[in-house]
Amino acid sequence: MGCTRALLSSSLALVLSLSATTLVCAQQAPSAYTDLSGYLLGGSSAQSQQAGLGAPALSSTVTQIGQMNTATATLAGSGNITTQYQYGSQNSSTFSANGTQNTLNTTQIGNSNSSAISVVGNNNNISNLQVGSGLTYQLQVVGTSAPISVQQYGRK
Repeated sequence: MGCTRALLSSSLALVLSLSATTLVCAQQAPSAYTDLSGYLLGGSSAQSQQAGLGAPALSSTVTQIGQMNTATATLAGSGNITTQYQYGSQNSSTFSANGTQNTLNTTQIGNSNSSAISVVGNNNNISNLQVGSGLTYQLQVVGTSAPISVQQYGRK
């Protein structure tokens, strides 16, 4: 019984000392080698935010499964990325972007789905993919050099 108490006391002392060490470590300033807050991470490379043209790009991804879902994204500024996935029927996707170098992607798989995309600005990328039947889309683009991809597979 005495060995068990000694072992428990040693374990408790070890846990307390580890907790104290963790608190001390948490209070230290971040290291230049481990602080990644000054970089944008994407893919297999990192880009310094100081090299960019201002605030980092915002990005969002929406995934909806089922019927009668609505996804809406409004972008303002430059370098924003938004992606919407909708699986099911009678879904609606709406994008609005005002600015430059924004990327808008929508994918709808199912029947009776609709998408509406409105973009004002230059060098925006737009991709709209719909698979199913009874599909509709509206597209309005004001600006130049806007790569656009609209694909519909299935019956109208």
